[in-house]
Amino acid sequence: MKLLAWNLNHRAARRRILPWIAIAIAEQSPDILVLTEYVEGPDHDSFLATLKAQGLLKFSFTSQPGGQNQLLIASRDIQQRQHLTVPDIHPSVAPNVLEVSVAIPSVTVLGFRMPAFEPNERALKRQTWNWLLGEANRLRAGAALIVGDFNTAPGDSEAYCGDCLQELIRGGWQHARPASGYSWRHAQSGTERQIDHIFLSGSLVPKQVEYLWGFERLAPQGAAGKVGSPDHAMLVCEFDQVCTSAACT
Repeated sequence: MKLLAWNLNHRAARRRILPWIAIAIAEQSPDILVLTEYVEGPDHDSFLATLKAQGLLKFSFTSQPGGQNQLLIASRDIQQRQHLTVPDIHPSVAPNVLEVSVAIPSVTVLGFRMPAFEPNERALKRQTWNWLLGEANRLRAGAALIVGDFNTAPGDSEAYCGDCLQELIRGGWQHARPASGYSWRHAQSGTERQIDHIFLSGSLVPKQVEYLWGFERLAPQGAAGKVGSPDHAMLVCEFDQVCTSAACT
């Protein structure tokens, strides 16, 4: 199985999907696609039709309450959206989280983007992390993935919730972290950070995982931070499911 997660940099506004984005997705041919910082624009239906033509036949996406980002999950096989009870921490939290179950193989995907809280809202980031850790505890016994833009990098201080990444690992989750590279680069300062992550439960086996910037050849402005053009790397992870059934032996 191949999963692709990508932040599209829509910044809470209804924007058209740039034509080369679908081309870049098709080149990776994912089985599961998680798009963060996505907002339904005037070409939403045509974009979904393009993904269907690529074999991504099933979709779920969060609602757009206005002034917030959304999250979209597409898959090749049947998926079912799962009910999530999201606490009223901030209006930006609920539209940035989505849980679906994909039928073949049977796996639960929790797509997530940590809102970019202002520095004076650190307590809200900690509250959101605490809620996410609770959901992770609920999911860890099954075949599950938690993936997306966490706005938190390994090595961040506790003030910025860097300890929460370690808390996921201590809770039994596998951090499928690329051996090198970064997932976001500040357009002005050039600061590079690994803030997009994928965590797998124990019944899944991560194989190859990479941050990919190859899409820049299709649109060089992608690295410039231009609104509406992805300023994050593609996070691509291939994984297998541990077979625990006697039928597999």
